[in-house]
Amino acid sequence: MKRHEALHPLTHHHHHTLIMAQQLKKADESASIQEMTRQVIDFWKNDGEDHFRDEEEVLLPLYAQYESVDQDCIRDMLIEHVQIRSLVQQIRLNNKPRRELFPELGQLLEKHVRLEERVIFPMIEKAVPENYLFQANGQFHRDSHSGF
Repeated sequence: MKRHEALHPLTHHHHHTLIMAQQLKKADESASIQEMTRQVIDFWKNDGEDHFRDEEEVLLPLYAQYESVDQDCIRDMLIEHVQIRSLVQQIRLNNKPRRELFPELGQLLEKHVRLEERVIFPMIEKAVPENYLFQANGQFHRDSHSGF
């Protein structure tokens, strides 16, 4: 899917999130809970938490200047942010998190990225003038994998 250049950093984050989601969804009895926990914590600390802030504190307030954010898809996005944060917190704060939390988090991450890439971002690209999208780009955090 062709994405506006100004949103490329967020799309790069989504790409890495989908890779993490696939790994989590495949977690079975042979997967090490300690290793999966470490991966989730690293993912969240290095990119996930800042990515959500980019969307909640930069992108959505910008969009709200041009369109109403009182939309089901925006509510779904923000509810999923809360659900993802909750699952990450359960994994981080538990010495031995339940194994089923990992595939659940993976499924939710994948669903969430698809919502943003297929619904939310196209709405934002359509509503927000290009020069303001580029200004928002300068406020996004750098991806720990690619530096983008």
